Amino acid sequence: MKDVLLLGKKIIADKSPVLFTYSPNENWKDFWDVKSGTWSYENGYLIGEEQGNFGGILFSRERFEKDVMFSFTIGAVLPATRDLNAVFCANWDEKTDYLGDSYVCGLNGWYEHKSGIERNIGYGSNLYSTTSAYHYTPGTEVRMTAGSIGGHTFMVVDDVLISELIDPQPISGGHVGFSAYCTKLKIKDIEIREIHWEEFIQKYEPEF
Repeated sequence: MKDVLLLGKKIIADKSPVLFTYSPNENWKDFWDVKSGTWSYENGYLIGEEQGNFGGILFSRERFEKDVMFSFTIGAVLPATRDLNAVFCANWDEKTDYLGDSYVCGLNGWYEHKSGIERNIGYGSNLYSTTSAYHYTPGTEVRMTAGSIGGHTFMVVDDVLISELIDPQPISGGHVGFSAYCTKLKIKDIEIREIHWEEFIQKYEPEF
């Protein structure tokens, strides 16, 4: 993967140690915990499906307390066209038996085919950063990377930064995973890295 330039930060990919790599196989439940929806393994992919108006959630069994980013190849399984979603710094709310305090990133979501990042608070109003400028082509596969540096969250698609959101009350630690929100997804080639970043000084020079 390439380095990622954020507001005031530069993620150095080569210095970000790999914590976990995974190519889906028949033993996928050793590494992943089905929280909701229908999940399975098929021909080298994790397959997630949920037909209701909520998320079919898959969590990593491991919880990560350090700042991590995770990359994966993902695509909608036609005729599904929407909500290619992942979760990070993710927590489960046992009282509601649903996704709790977590970050959600996605493509072709938010009911209007938007892409972006949401902080799911689990109660009250969520925090959003979305755009309609990026358009995912249904049926194709893309390479996504998502993560957080102390609440400075980001989503990269095919080496292009699509969204970043700075949370004034950051979530510390959690699981990573996926959310098939009223859709059907296929996922492969998963990698999790501890984030190594450096300060990135940005300033304007006069143009005229």
